[in-house]
Amino acid sequence: MSEPRDPGSSRSDTESIPEADSSLNEEPQLSKPRIENPFPLIWVGWWVTVITVSDQAMISPLLPNLLNYFGVDIQYGGQITGAYFLGAASMTLIAGVLADRVGCRNVLVAAISLVAVGEIGAALAKSFGLFLAARTLVGAGSAAASLALTTYIGLHIPYKGRGKIMGLIGTGFFLGNTFGPFIVTQFVARLSLQSLFIGLAVLAAIGSLHSVYTLRGDPPHDRIAGSWRDYRSVLKNRGFWGLVIVQSLFTFGVMGMIQFFGEWLESVHGMDTKERGVVFLIGGLPILLGSPIGGWLCDKIGKKPFFVAVTFLLGSVTCVLPYIEQNVVGVIVLFGAVGFVAAGRYSAYHALTTRLIEEELLGHLLALRNFINYLVAASGVTLMGFVYSSSETTGYIRMGWVTTAMLMVSIPFLIRMVPGEPVEEEA
Repeated sequence: MSEPRDPGSSRSDTESIPEADSSLNEEPQLSKPRIENPFPLIWVGWWVTVITVSDQAMISPLLPNLLNYFGVDIQYGGQITGAYFLGAASMTLIAGVLADRVGCRNVLVAAISLVAVGEIGAALAKSFGLFLAARTLVGAGSAAASLALTTYIGLHIPYKGRGKIMGLIGTGFFLGNTFGPFIVTQFVARLSLQSLFIGLAVLAAIGSLHSVYTLRGDPPHDRIAGSWRDYRSVLKNRGFWGLVIVQSLFTFGVMGMIQFFGEWLESVHGMDTKERGVVFLIGGLPILLGSPIGGWLCDKIGKKPFFVAVTFLLGSVTCVLPYIEQNVVGVIVLFGAVGFVAAGRYSAYHALTTRLIEEELLGHLLALRNFINYLVAASGVTLMGFVYSSSETTGYIRMGWVTTAMLMVSIPFLIRMVPGEPVEEEA
């Protein structure tokens, strides 16, 4: 194994970038991890993840409340999440460059602060347009935080152990998805939407300070002149495009179904705000097990084989959920099954992403990946809104079949384009 290179070395030390073909067959050379005790990193990652994910997860159960408050039709409900992801896409490329230049921790702190500003804007918004603008800021901050955190892990944790680290942090992701909707629905039912957004702003501000005092800084890379050349190098990577296609198809379908699940519970099952929160809570509990179990399994049997299996399982159940209209218990069970399988793919997806390219270009790769996926998510939830509103009786059923088709179509791209496990790895 070659000697680790100085993180502050110049661009000339790495002038030769692996071409697309060679990057598929060789494991990038990673420097020795700078963190001997990963638990502070896990704690910070968990805290930041819970805040940002809870914010995003609250839209589905609160969608009827938001639409009623601003007086807009259901077909425009997708614009709330669409604005969030447009903000995320606009920030991603900038955050990727900054993460490589000024350090991941600094980007993370600034990103969480931006989330706090956006939450305050949402609390003060008096029109639907201003609310969408505030959600754009929240999306921008959340995207930058996610990218900075993932890049930090990729730079400081060896590939062989990333599945476990990301799986543990992923419990925060799915904890926010599980308990976040329940907490916010009970909060709004007792207080107001404005109070909820102010509370999230306070938590985000605490998260920013938490990152400053818990994470150790990382030195910037002196490679500003090579920025666009770096992006072109990433675009030549076949595995990168494979994962982008796979995740885009997943995002387009699954994100749309999640966005309108709360509205479906109200319109089909007649549930009020508190009842919707209970369904999200009980049905989301299996998600908490999916992430750590998925992280453990993907490290044991291989990231790619595991990823293929869970994608097939997820596609097999998403088309069934919308048909359950008279059995609340069945809805909760199927919702929990979808969440458990989706949680299992979390660790494998991120671990596969971090081994596609040398560590000095990881921030650029993550930026491009997220930029594309955020654009897909913005368009997906908006278009899915029209699919849902196309029929009062079968709109959600149509969404389920669209999601299943997209997941099944993604499997050949995953098999053929994404590189498998290296023959031998060094920790």
